[in-house]
Amino acid sequence: MMNNGFFKGLIWGSVVGTILGAIISPMTKPQKKPIAEFNVDAIADTTQGLMRKARYARRRLMKKLD
Repeated sequence: MMNNGFFKGLIWGSVVGTILGAIISPMTKPQKKPIAEFNVDAIADTTQGLMRKARYARRRLMKKLD
C-alpha cells in the first residue's frame, strides 16, 4: 500500500506543475511587437510621409521633362 501515496503525490504534483506552468510560462516569454502599427496616428504619419515623397518625386520628374 506504499504505492498508493506515491501515485497520489505523482498525480497531484503533475496537476500543480501544469497549473504553475500555465501561469508562469506566458510571463517569461518576451512580448512580440506587432509588425505593423494599426493606430490612427501611425497610419496618418505614414500616409503623410508617402504623400511628401510622391510630391517630391513628381517635382523631380516634371523638372526632367521640362
